[in-house]
Amino acid sequence: MLGQVIGDVAKFLGLNFDGGPALTPSELIDRACGVLQAASRFIAQIPDAHFNEDLPMSGRRRTYRELAHHLVRIQEAMLEAAEGIEFTIEQPVMPPGAHLTRPAQIADYAGEVASRLRAWWSEASKSDPNATRTVATYFGSQPLAVLMERCAWHSAQHTRQLEHLLGRLGVKVDGPLRPEDLRGLPLPEKVWED
Repeated sequence: MLGQVIGDVAKFLGLNFDGGPALTPSELIDRACGVLQAASRFIAQIPDAHFNEDLPMSGRRRTYRELAHHLVRIQEAMLEAAEGIEFTIEQPVMPPGAHLTRPAQIADYAGEVASRLRAWWSEASKSDPNATRTVATYFGSQPLAVLMERCAWHSAQHTRQLEHLLGRLGVKVDGPLRPEDLRGLPLPEKVWED
């Protein structure tokens, strides 16, 4: 599927681009885990009264609960792909389970996935430190590093959105995202598309 990976777009346009992530896999793990830790703090701050409300600034119908779950699920789906499960379009958008009914539960889920991500990379980096092995995705077979980058920036973008939404609700976030949390990720300039 053309257009899912910057390197593929560059190749299609006849441009020279190595197609690899700007960050090393270890740096991508640091960014992803830092984002999940920030997300955990932010999710815990979602007021219960708004948790199941539709977002006011989304191009699709999604609740605060669904956004919070999705930004964590992206990283869990990446871990599943690293274990041999195809990264399909449906994997990162699986709905939250019925047991996840409160912000604190999804905040805990974010912390758990961050811990799993670090533990997985601690082992995986020993045999494939550049994450060059191929994984199956809905946008074709890709080096694991490409999927890691895609998932890191995707979770980061949604975490930026959640931080913005909390501000709109009058919530002062606990430990806002810092430039160094996002440095090197190919994020869009805007938090929300027009």
